Amino acid sequence: MTENRQLITLIAEDEIKAAIVKAASEYAKMYENEQLTIVAELSSTFVFVADLIRELPIDVTIQFITKIDAIEGATRIDLGLSTSLHNKNVLIVSDVLYKGRTLQKIYDIAMQDKPKDVRVITLIEKKNKDRELSFEVDALFKIEDVFIVGYGLTYNESYRGLKGIYSLSTEGEQ
Repeated sequence: MTENRQLITLIAEDEIKAAIVKAASEYAKMYENEQLTIVAELSSTFVFVADLIRELPIDVTIQFITKIDAIEGATRIDLGLSTSLHNKNVLIVSDVLYKGRTLQKIYDIAMQDKPKDVRVITLIEKKNKDRELSFEVDALFKIEDVFIVGYGLTYNESYRGLKGIYSLSTEGEQ
């Protein structure tokens, strides 16, 4: 049967921009006159990271995570770090926080380098009662557990370029 997909706006482009400007201002105050190293998974966060760093009036470096493998139920993460995080201010950037297992692993790996400070920001925090994290997360938006696309988030690699965030409903599936 043919699928009809419907996009429902959850977060408009101007809301995203305002939240990023506010977050960037807060991080700029925290790390005034210091360098901030952003650690982020490349394929899903690059739109968010690009907008965030353009709003940060401080010195920023980026370490993109290039590989996350799920092998036999276990997740292996290669931070792809070309330099150590030792004694650095680190901001781990996430697109969507749901269960938090991968984000916890990224945090744990980053902590092995003994950074000066580590903070975590996520664009979207989905409601999940089973989440257990050993750190605080700054969430720009909190939503119900719905499937979302846009602003770098995809469904079958489509919808990434949408400027807002949308829930994607599929009608006609059987």
